[in-house]
Amino acid sequence: MMTKTLKLTLAGLVLAAGSLSVQAADPAPRNIDLQSVMVDQCVKEATTLKVLDARTANKVCTCTVGVQARELKLGEFWAIQSSAMSGKDPRTNPATQSIIGRLQPKLAQCQQGVKFNQPTLPAAPAPKR
Repeated sequence: MMTKTLKLTLAGLVLAAGSLSVQAADPAPRNIDLQSVMVDQCVKEATTLKVLDARTANKVCTCTVGVQARELKLGEFWAIQSSAMSGKDPRTNPATQSIIGRLQPKLAQCQQGVKFNQPTLPAAPAPKR
């Protein structure tokens, strides 16, 4: 069973991936699949924080981002992300509670049978002397 902090961490991983920007400095136009970019960012953060191994993170992140892509209207996505980016738990924010409640059963299927580790923050660099 996941702790509240761990659930928030995973939600934050996926939601934070939505804040990625595409650099305009690249002169060659290319096709960018934002859903794949969001999955990759989620996997990177989950593995960096040691919440999940790479294979499991890819499975959970792909499923979670897929649920968001299929089930959320754009305004709902931004409302959830704005709440999370403001440091509020989207599950307890009155503006987003019903949206989260609607998605929760599908998101729970993405996490079924998965053991989440407590997040481990990377070590801070030693102070310079």
